Amino acid sequence: MSFSYRSIVMLLSVIIFASLLKLAFFAVPKDNTAPMLNAQEVRQDLYALLDQIEQHSAFYALTPDKASPQLKYMASLIVEQYQDMTPNDRFAAEITKLLNSLKDPGAQVHDFDDQSGDLPLTLRPLNDQWLALDSSNSPINNDFPFVTHIDGLPMSKWVAASQAYLPEPAKQSQEMQLPWLKKLNLLREDLGLSIKPYVLITLINDDLQTQQVTLALPSHEPQAQLAASNQEDKTQDMSVLEFINQLSQFERSEFQDVPYQLETVNNTTVKLKISDLYAFELNRDLQQELLKGMTHPLLIIDLRDASGFSPKLLTLLSRYQDADLNNTLAPNVMGFAHYRRSPELRNDYLQPLNFKPLDALEYSVPRLKSLTRNLPSVDEDKFSPWYIRTKPTVTPEGRNRLALLVSPKCRQECEWIAYRTKSWSRANLIGEKTSGDFARQYHFKLPNSGLDIRFSSSLTYDAQGKLLSGAGTEPDIWLPQNSDIQWQGLVSLVRSAKPKTQIIQTSQPTKLAQAKLN
Repeated sequence: MSFSYRSIVMLLSVIIFASLLKLAFFAVPKDNTAPMLNAQEVRQDLYALLDQIEQHSAFYALTPDKASPQLKYMASLIVEQYQDMTPNDRFAAEITKLLNSLKDPGAQVHDFDDQSGDLPLTLRPLNDQWLALDSSNSPINNDFPFVTHIDGLPMSKWVAASQAYLPEPAKQSQEMQLPWLKKLNLLREDLGLSIKPYVLITLINDDLQTQQVTLALPSHEPQAQLAASNQEDKTQDMSVLEFINQLSQFERSEFQDVPYQLETVNNTTVKLKISDLYAFELNRDLQQELLKGMTHPLLIIDLRDASGFSPKLLTLLSRYQDADLNNTLAPNVMGFAHYRRSPELRNDYLQPLNFKPLDALEYSVPRLKSLTRNLPSVDEDKFSPWYIRTKPTVTPEGRNRLALLVSPKCRQECEWIAYRTKSWSRANLIGEKTSGDFARQYHFKLPNSGLDIRFSSSLTYDAQGKLLSGAGTEPDIWLPQNSDIQWQGLVSLVRSAKPKTQIIQTSQPTKLAQAKLN
């Protein structure tokens, strides 16, 4: 069998390209997070953290005279407390508490392996009590379903300890508390309790009878970690042909099919879940599902985990809005924003958030001054000029109803959706208060711990100059978040909700379904 000159050259090119890719794997250093930090490394990371906050945090720049001494005091407490070797996950927890003092809903700590012992049960809020569930979401004891104490301390103590790791708007969110309530040994240290390989749970029933149960904590198996490490080594030692085969099968996530489809609740109500707003903008099928849902008397959209800055969903939902002719000065203004000045940021930094410079409005100088007269005065050395966002140009349609499920995990553009629909007479927000996280984030890695730190680098205001960032939007109907929503019951909540006052009765022709709710 003979090969042509072109075939030989092609084969050699493929081999050379594959070899270069393989070399790239060895050339890129592994980003291993240090499991332990000494006192000097703790001080260095804290110094780097405070420096980055002072330079890039928008919330810090709001009240630097108050924030600076508070951050330095908290950092000094961490240095004083951790003089010896400090576990990386413990240091990450302390950094989380320090960042929360900024009251920034976008402040986050990533890239650490939490090795602390977890609570060997699932807690679920029910009114003012906590259900104790096993891995299959069944009560660990059917006769005593509720938890009153853990290690002899009442649940209120554990809840209060968990709130130290949450930003202000999320402190009262049961959904946001649950992951931190799960971190048993972490909270034990905060509460001054000893670390044990087991936990004592006090259960109670409706007759106020109690029972104590001792549960063993799940252990991190060294063999399991070793097996995972060996598997990782095997993956890294894959053959060149296997690697090329994986490349040929690679698909970008944003082009994969979104599994969410319209589901029927009853003969007048449908529901749809949307989590990735960028994916929604790229998925025409999902957009058609939404439009189909909008023809029903009631559409429920689950936005509890929604994020992304695409404005497509808000534009489509604006058909539910009321005609607003009250604001004659700037009827199309939705809000304002500015970002924390930095040498590496360009003046189009807020463009992905759908903001544009004030000059783009082409208003006269007197009109611009009147438009921005309620905006707060700011330090121009710390913040950029003001940017503006306008409402989608959409005509209201129909008399259908819209219900949106929201939570503190409803972030970025989802915050705008919650804020805008809150005032619509045909829309109801259901769930927990959002966190007020509208911003673009600045992120960096700490040099020793390798922790990925993120916080807000921009601030958002409404059309009247009121700060929206960190405020959050209250739901019309409060509903604790869990995975067992009774959808028919939720429809009943919407039907029984207090009617909102419509801004102005629209005379636009009805294009959507007019059927009444059952």
